[in-house]
Order: sequence, then C-alpha cells, then structure tokens
Amino acid sequence: MSEQVLTIFAHPDDAETVAGGSLLQLAAAGARISLCVVTDGDKGTADDHDPAAAVIIRRREEQRRAAARLGAKVIYLGFEDGLVQPTLELRRALVRVIRQVRPHIIITHDPTVWFRHDVYINHPDHRAVGQAALEAIYPAVKKPRTFPELLEKEGLKPHVVREIWLGPSDHPNHWVDIHAQLEGKLELICEHASQFPREPARAAFTRLAREAGAPAGLAAAESFRRLYQVRQTVHALADPLAAGSPGRG
Repeated sequence: MSEQVLTIFAHPDDAETVAGGSLLQLAAAGARISLCVVTDGDKGTADDHDPAAAVIIRRREEQRRAAARLGAKVIYLGFEDGLVQPTLELRRALVRVIRQVRPHIIITHDPTVWFRHDVYINHPDHRAVGQAALEAIYPAVKKPRTFPELLEKEGLKPHVVREIWLGPSDHPNHWVDIHAQLEGKLELICEHASQFPREPARAAFTRLAREAGAPAGLAAAESFRRLYQVRQTVHALADPLAAGSPGRG
C-alpha cells in the first residue's frame, strides 16, 4: 500500500515553500499526497481594492496548478485568513480530515517558531495551525471518545499518525536532500505568482535550501523537527526503536 502523506498548512503556498522538495520526492516514490489548506487566503493581496472573492479564486487556481504538479488532492477548510486561532472547532475539523485521509506522515507548521532570519515574524496563522494540528494528532485523532460524533455519525475511526514533520523548525532533527528536486520546488512556488515574484522567489528559496542543508553537509535541503508516534506512547518510551529514532535521513 502506498504511503499517505497529509500536509496541514495555513495558506495556499505554505506547503510548497516549507516542503515542496520533500513532497516532490515522496510523490516520485509513489506516495499519495493530500494538501489541507486551512484558510481561504483572502488577505493575500497588497491592493485594498482587490475584492476578497477574487483573491480567493486566484489563490485557489494557483494552488490547483501547484497541486497538479504533485498529483495531489487539495482539501480546503475555509477559515478566515489572518484570524486563525487553535480552537476546538479547528481541532475537530482537523481530526475529521486526518481520520478521512489516514496519513502515515503529516507535515505541518512548527508552532514554536516566532522569528526567522532576523527579517521575518512568523505569521500567527502558522503558529495557530501548527498548534491545532498537533492537538488534533495527539490525543484527539487516536481516541474514539474525542469528538465521538465523528465516529458515531460519520464512521471515522481513530487513527495513529506514524510521523509528524514540523517545519521550518529551530530544532531540526531530519534533513531531506532536495538537490535533485530544487528546480521542481522553485517551479511549485512560482505557481503562486500572486505571492512570489519569480526571480526574487527563485533566489530566496535557493538560498534557504542551501542554508537548510549546510548543517547536514547537503547542497540543498529541507529540514524538519520529526516526531514519531505509536499506538501506546509508553511502548515508545520503553523501547525507542519501536517508534524509530530521530536523525538524518
């Protein structure tokens, strides 16, 4: 059975910027990719005369083109851009998606990151979605009596996510060599043309890939904080090999 990979990110373009090379690599290996986009992305414009509905349509079309390059399915939750909070409503929505997709790997925001490269304050939607995703993954998705209506009315059974990749992270323990996928990642990002002017985007994300790879001796990489889960956490604590061991690879 092919691997199921689910990304949970706040905005159209987040999956591609954080993990585009990894997703291309996973897709090439036969993984089935689902992209969960939490917000409608309507704040993604600098033009205050740009109608919100037009922005949403434009960004969905950009996301559709990027997803097509990955052979990915896109799931929209429709929360309002810029105002996301890690509420029970969002947690329930994410539990529903995770139980529907039943992924082996989830890639999402690291909610602990506030600043990057001394020029970027991490978007509050990123932190909120990362927090909500982790709170959905554990313990809610695993427990049949958490949001019991999802099981009783929708037939969505509990699920254990094997791996969670958080990125970008200040504490990475997993590096994916994307040297061969870098050009493809840049093209994924450039599909989101309303957000990323082509030449600056290519220069910026080439630099970021080089910097991410440097600690691991890689020419171009994406780095993540990788977490593991098993059905009962006590077994992982008793025998770390039961869940795998963090590291490069």
